[in-house]
Amino acid sequence: MQKRVLFLGGAYAQIPIIKEAKNRGWYIITCDYLPDNPGHKLADEYYNVSTTDFQGVLELAKQVNPDFVIAYASDPAAPTAAYVSEQLGLPGNSYKSVQLLSEKDLFRNFLSDNGFNTPKSISIIDDNDKSKASSLNFPIIVKPTDSSGSKGVSKIDNFSQLNHAVEYALTFSRNKRIIAEEYIESDGAQIHGDGFIVNGKLIFHYLGDHHYDKRINPFVPYSTTWPSIKGENVISEIEKELKRAISLSGFKNGAVNIEVRISKTGEIYIMEIGPRSGGNFVPQVINYATGFDMICASLDLFENKKIIILNSKKNHAAYYVLHNDKEGVLKDISLAEEIKKYIKEFHQYIHPGGKVYSFQGANAAIGVLLLLFSSQEEMDYYIDNMNKFVEIQLEA
Repeated sequence: MQKRVLFLGGAYAQIPIIKEAKNRGWYIITCDYLPDNPGHKLADEYYNVSTTDFQGVLELAKQVNPDFVIAYASDPAAPTAAYVSEQLGLPGNSYKSVQLLSEKDLFRNFLSDNGFNTPKSISIIDDNDKSKASSLNFPIIVKPTDSSGSKGVSKIDNFSQLNHAVEYALTFSRNKRIIAEEYIESDGAQIHGDGFIVNGKLIFHYLGDHHYDKRINPFVPYSTTWPSIKGENVISEIEKELKRAISLSGFKNGAVNIEVRISKTGEIYIMEIGPRSGGNFVPQVINYATGFDMICASLDLFENKKIIILNSKKNHAAYYVLHNDKEGVLKDISLAEEIKKYIKEFHQYIHPGGKVYSFQGANAAIGVLLLLFSSQEEMDYYIDNMNKFVEIQLEA
């Protein structure tokens, strides 16, 4: 019998898994509040229901009767998918485990309660909570507990800046809970990548290094390069911490997006284990680098197929987010011939005549390049000097 799947979201990032499900002959149903999202064109049915509307999606699921409810590469939709799947007895992770990994204050408390290194933090729900921030060592990071794509994040140096930072974070928060935490200065790049979990065990991961454009926003990564330049001993220690955290979290199956910092004193800090695949086509980049297809594996889980990890290759690969420091109207994107031989995929979100925004969050991306290189040196050179090979032209 044909499988029916309800995908929460039809944005560019969701297209790869929608296509894979379609290739398997599944009946595709999509929903979100943006009917022009490109993924909906691939669907058999589309419904204008927000992916963060728990009851709305639950009622839709009762109506369309899917075999699976899937949120792919989307932080906001992951708890909804878990909640609806749990309510209807469909395959998926428990809502409690997904909520724990999705909401930053809950995750910080979980890490602290279980003896992991984690920055000292407080939750801010109302004005009375703000005074607690004086107990933190500045600088501190202020951010929504439930946002994604680095939206609403501020680094502040003193208490007088707190009100403005909280108000800014609230504009990106649905649950209106803010977290303020001590800033952990990273020894080198923040480590980032995806992992894959089966029956509560981390069976695969590939970790790389984040890159930030500090002249625009130091909290929004424009690239990750794989593998990380951290040594195998460091990666092995990170893996141990991740395995323990995942085991304790109750999260059982599927992809996770990982962010880790090594402090100046060499301590491992798990910053995030997001209960979903990474954005910016991270699963595709990792597939080019290692040969492990996490999209296929994700759907295989729903079909109760065995996940097999072969002796993975570890090539040098990266994504690069096309971005700009100014707002304007896009005139053209020019790619130098020299860079084209390294590009495996080019996903263009904004086309000539479209509005370009300053790169203050992941939602301001103009497009994404997926690249494969032959060495670390080659990759570092092109990622660090991409402005020589990619030109974003705005209308005068």
